[in-house]
Amino acid sequence: IVDRASFHISRKVRIFVWQHREKIRLFYLPAYSPELNPDEHVWEEIKDKQLGREPIKSKSNLRERLNSALESLKSNAERIISFFHLPETQYAAE
Repeated sequence: IVDRASFHISRKVRIFVWQHREKIRLFYLPAYSPELNPDEHVWEEIKDKQLGREPIKSKSNLRERLNSALESLKSNAERIISFFHLPETQYAAE
């Protein structure tokens, strides 16, 4: 499930998907519909609930904190599943 960001519809991506069409199928979301994208809820969780408003001190600090937050979320399957039970994203769980 992908949005219509330029890198998702780029020539390289289209060629890659075509070359792997037996293993990959893309489903495009309507333009300007982030609420339909379960990934957006992941980033909302990371930005708002885990990284918070603590200042970023450097690129490496951001990378460390982001990786730590993603690892923490990765180990919380129940929370990840909840992103697919929201009214806007239930379609992706079917």
